[in-house]
Amino acid sequence: MGSGAEKRSSWAGVGPFLAANVLFGAGLFAHAFLYNFYLDALGRGEAFMGLAASSMTAGGLIALAPAGFLLDRFGAARSYVLASLLGTAGLAWGALAESGAGILAGAMMAGAGTATWRVTMGPVLMAIAPPDIRSRAFSWNVAALLASGSVWTAAAGALPTWWSDLTGASSIAGIRAGLLLCAAGTLLSGPLAVRILGVTATPSSAPTGAPNRRGHGWRTLAVRPRIRLLVGLVLIWMLAAGMVLPFFNLYFLRVHGWSVERIGLLFGLMQAVTALLLVAGGELAQRAGPLRVLVGWVLFFPVALVGLAFAGGALLATVWYALQGLAPPATNPLLDELLLDEAAASERGAVSSWRNAATELSGLMGASAGGLLLGAGSFAALFTTAALVAAVGGGLLTRALARHPG
Repeated sequence: MGSGAEKRSSWAGVGPFLAANVLFGAGLFAHAFLYNFYLDALGRGEAFMGLAASSMTAGGLIALAPAGFLLDRFGAARSYVLASLLGTAGLAWGALAESGAGILAGAMMAGAGTATWRVTMGPVLMAIAPPDIRSRAFSWNVAALLASGSVWTAAAGALPTWWSDLTGASSIAGIRAGLLLCAAGTLLSGPLAVRILGVTATPSSAPTGAPNRRGHGWRTLAVRPRIRLLVGLVLIWMLAAGMVLPFFNLYFLRVHGWSVERIGLLFGLMQAVTALLLVAGGELAQRAGPLRVLVGWVLFFPVALVGLAFAGGALLATVWYALQGLAPPATNPLLDELLLDEAAASERGAVSSWRNAATELSGLMGASAGGLLLGAGSFAALFTTAALVAAVGGGLLTRALARHPG
C-alpha cells in the first residue's frame, strides 16, 4: 500500500506537467494543420508558405540560446510562462495578420515561444521526476504530445466549419477562429505549469520556480567539452532522420502511386501507433536503462532504412516505413535524459538549448542534403545514404555516452 502511495506521489507533479504540455501543443498542432489554408485564402502562394515556415524555424533558432540562459538564470516557472505568452502572441498575431511582414513576424514570435518551451521541458522533467519514474516520464511526455496532436489536428479541422455554421462567417473567418481558439490552449498552459512548478522542489536542485543566481551573464551558456562533443554527435545521428523525413510523402506518391488522402491516413495512423509504443518504450528504458535501449534503436534504425531502400512492393515498403518511423521519436526522450543526466542542475538550461539547436540544425541540414541526393539520384540512394549516416553517428554517440565519467 505504501508503494502505491509512493508511486502516486512520484507522479503528482509529473502528470499535471504533461497535461500543461498537451495544452501548449494545441495551438502548435492547429497552426501546423490550418495555416497553409489560411495563407491560401489570403491568396499567398506556395513560395510564401515555405517562407512562413522557415521564419518560424528561424525564430526558434534565434531563441534557443536566450531560452537556456533565462531558464538557468530565472527558473522554469518564469521560462514556461514566457514561452506560453510568446507562443500565444505569435500564433494569434499570425492568425490576424494579412500583410506579409505581419505574417512573418508572427511566425518568428511563435517559433521563439516554441523553442523556449522545448528548452524548458527536459530540465523540468529532470527536476520533478524521481529516478524511479524518470525514463517513463520522458517517454510518456512525447507519447502524450503525439497522441494529443491527433486530437488537436482533428479539432482544428472541425472548428472552422463549426464556427462558420454557428456565426455565418466566411471561410477565412472560420479558419482564423480555429487558429485563435486552439491558441487559447497554449495560453492556458502557462498558469497550469506555474501552479506545478511554483510549489515543486526536488532534493537534487533548487525549486523549479525559483531563480538561479549562480550564473554570470551569458557565460552560463558555456558547457563542458564532453557535453559539446555529445551534442555534436547527436547532430550527426539526427541528420539521418532529417534527410528522409521530408520526402516520405513524395516516396509513396511517386514510387507507389498512392493518393494524398491515403498517405495522410498512413501518417496519422503511424503517429497514433508511435504514441502507444512510446509508453512501452518508457517502461523498457526504466527497467533496462536508457543507454541500453538507445543502443538497440541505433542498431535497428539503419537496418530499417536499408530495408525501405530495397522494398519491392507497397506492402513491404509500408512495413519498413512504419518500423523506421519509430526510431526518431523513441530516441529523442532517451537522448534528453542521458544528456541532462550528465549536467549539473544549474546548467541544464544551457545543455537543453544546445541539444535543441542540434535538433533544428539537423532538420535544416538534413533536408537540404536529402533534397540534393534525391534530385541527383533515387529514393534508394537517399535511404541507404541516410542509413550510413545513422550507423556512423549512432555508433559514435552511443560509444561516447557509454564512457560516462561517473
